[in-house]
Amino acid sequence: MKMIICKKVVGYRMMVIALLVLLLISVPAGISLAGQSEEPGLGLSEAIQSALQNSDAVKKAEKEISRTQELRNYVNSQLNFIPVGHVGTPAVETAYSNAVSSELSYQMSRKSLTAAEDSVVLDTCQKYWAVLKAQEKVKAAEKEAEATLSQLQNSRIAEQVGVSLIANLSPRQLTMTSEAQYLGAQAALEVALNDLEKAYISLNQIIGSNSCERPLLKDELVYTTWDINIDQTVNRALDHSPLVWQAEQMVSMKELLKDIVAYSSGGQYEPAEARRLEVEQAQLDVSSTRDLLEESTRSLYYQIQGLEESYTGAVGAVELAEENLRVKKIMYELGMATMAEVKAEEQKLANARYQVTDLIYNHAYLKLACAKPWAAQLGAL
Repeated sequence: MKMIICKKVVGYRMMVIALLVLLLISVPAGISLAGQSEEPGLGLSEAIQSALQNSDAVKKAEKEISRTQELRNYVNSQLNFIPVGHVGTPAVETAYSNAVSSELSYQMSRKSLTAAEDSVVLDTCQKYWAVLKAQEKVKAAEKEAEATLSQLQNSRIAEQVGVSLIANLSPRQLTMTSEAQYLGAQAALEVALNDLEKAYISLNQIIGSNSCERPLLKDELVYTTWDINIDQTVNRALDHSPLVWQAEQMVSMKELLKDIVAYSSGGQYEPAEARRLEVEQAQLDVSSTRDLLEESTRSLYYQIQGLEESYTGAVGAVELAEENLRVKKIMYELGMATMAEVKAEEQKLANARYQVTDLIYNHAYLKLACAKPWAAQLGAL
């Protein structure tokens, strides 16, 4: 029996990975991968598969399925027939109530595994993309360090010959300012490199790799808009949420057990009124769970909309920076601009590209989170 469960879990896991890859390259998520080559490196689907295999939360959920199934089988073996209404002795009704509870526990454990795997998938995507963003941030920081170094070199030369390059600043003041900017850029580069290290460590941890490994991440994203209906998205989330399903099943169980006269909780008899109130409490849990899920889904949707509204401007900033750099390089070749000015334009372009990269990966993550908001909720716990 355990072997059958294991095969089912592995099969579902492979299905999850396959569906995610499909989600990444098609609707409804509208996320497209670029550069899915066969070159050495770590692909996103590979990272997800490793993370699912390495996750303690998933392993625990799998063991919980086995545990609740064992309990369910044992309890069912104690029940010879299913009573109708109030028919049956207290012993039979107690056995029946235990059977109902154990069956629900088993079904809930299966839903918990689904929710755990969804959370791991989302977390892996976030950590994979965090490395790619950090790499782009390092590139921008390197360009800033190069630009400030070039400016510092010019300032020192100007100070040596006693020429001021900027009005209202003496040559020495300009050099001191340039030195401060260079030191600041060096510090920013160190921070960016540290952030890249931390991003790699987080990714390696979730996929079960050595923390010192620095695999080439070969799956980048191509930005695509997400044209969806928010009300349909909310309804789909409510219909497929394991958390909502579990809360609704708890109501059904409480409704059933409240009519069993001999029902007891924890070995102690519960009055009918107490059981009725438990039903109402379970109904309130359903309502609050649905409200929270709807709120988070709508919040994620509007965050996505905000990023999409920013995307055009971010791309425009890159195009402008590319044109400014092109012109500055021509001016440099004609002797009308310095290398420091060229480096400054390269820095602006690198910063603009990082802003677009950051937006693309945040946009992709939010789309996945909006498609399965319960995964984001579990990841925040």
